[in-house]
Amino acid sequence: MLKRSGSLLLCLWLGMMLAREGMAQPNRFLPTGDVAYQYLNRLQRRGLLPSLHPTALPYRQGDVAAALDELDRNTLAPVEAHWVAMLEALLGRAAPGDDEAVAGLDLDAGLDAANTRRLDPLRPLGDAVHAYEHIALRFFLDDGPFVGQLGLRHDLYYDRDPDGLDAVKRLLTRSEESYAGWHTGPASIYLGRLAHHWGLPGETAVVLSDNPRSYDLIAFRLGGQRLSLRSLLGELDSITADGRYTGIAGDDSVRAGSERRYLAAHRFDWRPSENVLLSLMESALYSGAGSGLSLKYLNPLHPFLFVVDNRPKNDENNGLFAGLLWFRLGRVTVHGQLLMDDFDVLNATEPASFALAGSLVYTARTFDLGGTLDVIAARTYNTIQPEGRYLYLLRGLATQFSDYVHAALFADLYPVPALTVSPRLHYLAQGERDIRQPFPRNEEQVPTLLDGTVEHTARAAVEVFYQHDPRWWLRVDLGVNVTKNRGAVRGHDETRFAGAVAFGLRLGLRRTFRLHSF
Repeated sequence: MLKRSGSLLLCLWLGMMLAREGMAQPNRFLPTGDVAYQYLNRLQRRGLLPSLHPTALPYRQGDVAAALDELDRNTLAPVEAHWVAMLEALLGRAAPGDDEAVAGLDLDAGLDAANTRRLDPLRPLGDAVHAYEHIALRFFLDDGPFVGQLGLRHDLYYDRDPDGLDAVKRLLTRSEESYAGWHTGPASIYLGRLAHHWGLPGETAVVLSDNPRSYDLIAFRLGGQRLSLRSLLGELDSITADGRYTGIAGDDSVRAGSERRYLAAHRFDWRPSENVLLSLMESALYSGAGSGLSLKYLNPLHPFLFVVDNRPKNDENNGLFAGLLWFRLGRVTVHGQLLMDDFDVLNATEPASFALAGSLVYTARTFDLGGTLDVIAARTYNTIQPEGRYLYLLRGLATQFSDYVHAALFADLYPVPALTVSPRLHYLAQGERDIRQPFPRNEEQVPTLLDGTVEHTARAAVEVFYQHDPRWWLRVDLGVNVTKNRGAVRGHDETRFAGAVAFGLRLGLRRTFRLHSF
């Protein structure tokens, strides 16, 4: 009896110590699309936030606050000091005390407009002007190692998205950034609907990206800055018995014979120094009429290469494997990811399926110069079984498109701290293959890359971003596209102006109070 009482007291004491350890560090996530990430990315390029993982988004607000606290403010250039001030204002830095909790409300609103249905001016669709408003409300309670948040987002683009399925119904609103979580220094676990991005902010991620609408998942992390393990298991949309994606309940996607779809993903990170990161990543999209949460796929120590096709095989699956390298050498930052989608080494006649993405950036006090490159093969993210396509509500879980090459050169100029002017040059070669198309049969002659009539687009543009006040910001992207073989029609050439404007507004309320005492 005494042993049991002693064990119980020890557990309670450890729990209180862990709770006190996490008290002063907010455990809420900073959403992956937040404007704060462009400031974080610029500071990381300069080696100023070494404690933050450069390619594992979203960040906890407490981790960002701790990284900012480590900065030597006396050595910052004026533009760097402005970025830090914006971040601190965006985070709302009223930290709780050791026995206090924080509750509050965030409101984000804005308007996106473009002279195309698609908001990406590099891939315009139509030539009429379209405007899409959005507003997001997030109510939260942050108490020691525990956090809970309810998020609602109204977004007209969710209803009018030309590439994905309609993601909203009542009031054009869906629950997003809604989760409950627990975090201490070496471990965390979150359950909810939130976006993940395993890559640099704003760049292509080949395994997990924030391109799709956020989906329900359980995510956990173990480890520290040098070695860490991240894992998640998410529930995707079902597919009908006759192979259609609808996203509709009732008589369609959940009728008898429909296939339930899930995504499991793991990554192991090794950071031998603050300037070098190596990662191994894997994911498996599995499905079946009786599929559900799977212990086999949830276990991060199961290598999918030796699990997905071994017996017992209870689900159909599509497995992916990737490596990531990030390093900073002086003023230069290099980032690269390579994914292999096809492990069938016995069939030498089948074209390879892969995805390659990377960037190289040089930084100075008042400007950045860089380039990016994406190469996505024709069959990547697609499978013979339609339920295995790497999609959620018809939006790619990694990239939205396949069978393309995209190269870009850019300069980010900072003439005054609140203003960024970014000249950009793009080249896009798009083949005729798409993730959403039926997988090619064996007799079809499909090359590894750039199938059919290739559409070539060159774009010269200037992007302007302005934020003097943390409560609002403005971004304008204006340019000219010169396209050959528009729509994969040989000889159909086009030159057009394509642009987009985005305006954002943010308000927040915080209240710190005593929720408990020890």
